[in-house]
Amino acid sequence: MSRTVLVTGASRGVGRAVCQLLVRLGDDVVGVYRAREDAARSLEATVASERLRLLRADLAEPQHVTGLVSDLQIGVEALAGLVLCAGVSHHGSLDGGAADERDPLVELLRVNLEAPLRLLRQLLREGMLAEQASVVVVGSNLARRGVAGRAVYAASKAGLEGAVRSLAHELGPRGIRINAVAPGLLRTDMTADIGPQGYAAYAREVPLGRVGEAMDVAPVVAFLLDQASAYVTGQVLDVDGGWGA
Repeated sequence: MSRTVLVTGASRGVGRAVCQLLVRLGDDVVGVYRAREDAARSLEATVASERLRLLRADLAEPQHVTGLVSDLQIGVEALAGLVLCAGVSHHGSLDGGAADERDPLVELLRVNLEAPLRLLRQLLREGMLAEQASVVVVGSNLARRGVAGRAVYAASKAGLEGAVRSLAHELGPRGIRINAVAPGLLRTDMTADIGPQGYAAYAREVPLGRVGEAMDVAPVVAFLLDQASAYVTGQVLDVDGGWGA
């Protein structure tokens, strides 16, 4: 019997890789994307399966969260899995940027921290998570290793890690597990601005000698969704080739 898994940030990076892998494993996947219609259509063409359903929603907007959950209630009885992957990045000093620019302190905390918790809360309130459901949050190992220019991003991801540990105690009595994966630098469009030299410099710091790919993370997410990890909750698993060791 197939499971239904909701994946946010589905059109790009780790979210896209997770959708592709879960469909191959036989799951029914509902993927949520925010803006990239072209990337969403590309994912549909790549997967080419009725097991994938894509919905558009900006989860930083409370009304979009409400609308998404309403849409889910029409076609989904309960979710066996939830992968909270949507996020944005920013590189710059805390006091940098022009006054008329979008404030990364506001945007990153809304998209990376507030939005996934708001969605999870709404799903719990509506009883949309099945008994023995598994929630996987995609964080970052920058939550525990300082890098200049990443203070706000790191704060948003550290907040998720703290939430995972506390929610394990809240949700465990309901039979729901929650864990996080914490990737290192991955070769995705979100990091493409560092260029080949940046990737090469990072790879020299990684014990396994290479930059990670989105598909390095997807199988770890799949493991945490599976009953093979039925006694694992409240954990943060680094997927970084040893960079944070």
